[in-house]
Amino acid sequence: MRGIKELVMLPVIALGLVSCVTYMQTHFYTIDTAPAVTAAATQLPLTVSINNVRSPSRYQDQMFYRASDYRVGFYEYSHWVEPPSEMVRRALTNALKSSNLFKRVEPIGIIGSANLILQTDIESFDQVISKEGTFAECTFVFELVKASSGQSVWTYEAKARVKQQGKGKFVGAMSEAVAMALNDALGDMAHSDQIKACAEGGKKQ
Repeated sequence: MRGIKELVMLPVIALGLVSCVTYMQTHFYTIDTAPAVTAAATQLPLTVSINNVRSPSRYQDQMFYRASDYRVGFYEYSHWVEPPSEMVRRALTNALKSSNLFKRVEPIGIIGSANLILQTDIESFDQVISKEGTFAECTFVFELVKASSGQSVWTYEAKARVKQQGKGKFVGAMSEAVAMALNDALGDMAHSDQIKACAEGGKKQ
C-alpha cells in the first residue's frame, strides 16, 4: 500500500515543480513624469488648467505594440503602473510648470478662474516593430481654449519616435519620446501669436 502512495505522489510533486518553473512574473513600469524641458524666455501672464487627458480604450495598463499595419497586440506580463493618460497628464503638468511659460499651471479644478484650459488627446503610445528596428512612438494632439467662452486659441500635434536600444529598453525609449513631444509642443506654444494675443487681451482688461 505504501508503494502505491509513493507512485501516486511522484507525478503530483513533479507537476508542482513544473508549475514553479513555468510561472511568469508580471512586471510593472512607469515613464519619467518629470521630463527635462527648455525654460521659456518670457513668462505669459496667463493661468492654465490642464484637463484630463483623453485616449483610445486600447491604452489601459497593458503595453500595446504594433507589428504591422494590421497586426497589433498586448504584452501579457508587462504592464504600466497606471494608464498612459494619467502618466502623460502628470508629465505634461510638470513640463509646463518647469518651463515657466505661464504664470500658473494646475490640474483642472484647482484654479478657480483660469484663463485657458488645455485639452490633450493621445493618438499613439505604442511600441512599433518594423524592419528598420523597434521604436517607441507617441502622438499627442493639444488644444488651448478660453475658459470663459470655449473658443480655441491654439492647436498642435506633437509626434515623436525613438529607437529602442536593445531588448527591455522600451520604457526608456518611451520616456524619451514623451519628453521630445512635450518639448516640441511647448516650443510651439511659446511662439504662438494667438496665445500671445490672448495674454495681451488679459492685460487690457
